[in-house]
Amino acid sequence: MESMKEQLKKELEEELKLSSEELRSHAWYHGPLPRKEAEVLLQFDGHFLIRDSRSSPGDYVLTCQFREKPLHFKIIRVLLRPKKEYSRTLFQFEQEQFDNIPALVRFYVGNRKLISEETEAVITDPITRAVPLRWLEERYRNSSYTSTEPTRKQILRAGTPGGTSDSALLRSKEKSGSHPANLDTVGKRPPLQSAQSDSNLLTGNLDTPTAEEQTAPPPSPLFRTGSDPLLRPNTSKHNICSEGGAPLRGSDGQLHSKAPPKPLRVPSLMLTEPLENVETERTYCELIPKVPTSAWSYVDRLRTEEKWKSRARVTETTFGFLDTESSYVPPTSCSQVSEDLKNDGHEFVRPQIETVSSFKPKSFKSLLLSPENKPLDSGALTVLKDIFTQSDCRTTALHILQEDCKVIRVCGVSPEQQMMMGVTSGLELITLPHGHQLRKDLLERHHLIALGIVVDILGCTGTVAERAATLHKIIELALELKASVGDLFAFSAVMKALEFPQIARLEQTWTALRQHHTDSAIAFQKQLKPFMKTLNECKENATVPLGDVSVPHILPLISVMEGTELWDHTEEGCELLLRILESARFMAGNARVYQRNAEEKLAGFEPSPQLLEAFRTEFALRLFWGSKGAEAPQSERYKKFNQVLTVLSQKLEPDKRLRR
Repeated sequence: MESMKEQLKKELEEELKLSSEELRSHAWYHGPLPRKEAEVLLQFDGHFLIRDSRSSPGDYVLTCQFREKPLHFKIIRVLLRPKKEYSRTLFQFEQEQFDNIPALVRFYVGNRKLISEETEAVITDPITRAVPLRWLEERYRNSSYTSTEPTRKQILRAGTPGGTSDSALLRSKEKSGSHPANLDTVGKRPPLQSAQSDSNLLTGNLDTPTAEEQTAPPPSPLFRTGSDPLLRPNTSKHNICSEGGAPLRGSDGQLHSKAPPKPLRVPSLMLTEPLENVETERTYCELIPKVPTSAWSYVDRLRTEEKWKSRARVTETTFGFLDTESSYVPPTSCSQVSEDLKNDGHEFVRPQIETVSSFKPKSFKSLLLSPENKPLDSGALTVLKDIFTQSDCRTTALHILQEDCKVIRVCGVSPEQQMMMGVTSGLELITLPHGHQLRKDLLERHHLIALGIVVDILGCTGTVAERAATLHKIIELALELKASVGDLFAFSAVMKALEFPQIARLEQTWTALRQHHTDSAIAFQKQLKPFMKTLNECKENATVPLGDVSVPHILPLISVMEGTELWDHTEEGCELLLRILESARFMAGNARVYQRNAEEKLAGFEPSPQLLEAFRTEFALRLFWGSKGAEAPQSERYKKFNQVLTVLSQKLEPDKRLRR
């Protein structure tokens, strides 16, 4: 028994030493593990494994647990044949494509990306096997095997199962290496296959098909290819054994007597039967390429159709030309699509390009400012100080989140506004050319939030301890924005304010903070600053769970889109640019997730009108530059206000050279 365990352990170690690009070198690949046995191994949300598909041999299935329920996703196989001499296979779930399964798993685990938008499942922790694939194949490849409710301990621990002899587990010398295959095994399936050769071929089975098999209808009006889901599982299928018998290796000396038929290359596109008629255990409903029949806008409908039609597009660089002219479907013209949309009640509306800022300080009616206020009105600053003192940091953070969601257009976007934008969210609009004005407005708001924090600190003309207490409360606000609220846009603005030169030079204030508020000082240096660096490098997707973010960190994207270079002309700069573009795609693709997260954070929240106004962009414009200077050119406003901040900072803590 011990020798058998050692043998299995040694074989497993040899498998795991193989190249990382090979699927069998990963312990989360469980080979022919059946569906029910795979579900037994799942214990917590995020657990996952990869196994072979039993209903579609040659394909793979991702089994995971999400919201305490097991889910099974068939990995789509896409065959690209740009040339007759060359073929390439890609693997994907919905959009992303990868050269192999390990690359696919690394991407979805590392980026915590949704497996499917419908289920919103995320995989995090792999379920690893403790036995070699040879043992799993011996146990589960037998077609007569029936499940007996196995336990997690039986599958994960290496050992000899009951009823299995040592000789059955060891490799058979007669069927491995370069020894010729026994001719008696032709047409039969041996119980154990050697893993020493990858060039397995099917032995011939020349039985003539029956009349019933010859007249069996195809399972779908469009022939199935690759890993497309089974469209009509109720239709009778050919047994795969009729195509051949046991696999042989390239060195076995007897090959298939007749080449297998060439597969048709017309991928299936959509279902013609309702999902209620499809068996759930044989169909992976999350990935069935069915185009929705009702989309509220032209953009939504085209986006969904294009995602699936792109797999059926017939070009020389994808699937090759069709073999028969009868299978060719001519492309639909734009006029025909528009006519179909009108008949369905959907009419395309060209998005409107915004050319004027959405901030109107001149027509803004304030509760805290007079109609003709002056810059930095002392009365308004005193009222603001009292409002901020009376509210706790979480309440303040929720007020900022509500205003950010409104300006960025994450929540509360009306159907009319969505039609004018051409998209459903501002997170999508900022990635498009006609989102130029929105990006400018967001850059303005981000800078004004930072200026408000700076004015709050420099406006504290009392003792150094009082300024340190103000700084302490601002750091607590940053922690709330980061952890509790998930507003990374406002969080980055607060961090920008704390790194202003006029604030960073206040040595006495920072020293008092370390003395009287040590926890805040440590949190700022050890948590907030490293996290801010991660955000600026666009690596937050791998460190921040998607469910914790209400407003993502969009500053690098909108800065780059508006012509600001955030990188050096080096290899590291090129990688940063690629990460920024990847984060833009990630944010746009998960706009609805951010919307749902923000709505959950704001559920039942009743804002204070005065505190909410304090974080309005129009209010900040009027407060900093007065009713007359609020609409002055931006560069001129920023330059003058920066000089004012420098003077205020010098008054609080003069330079040592000036004091001498």
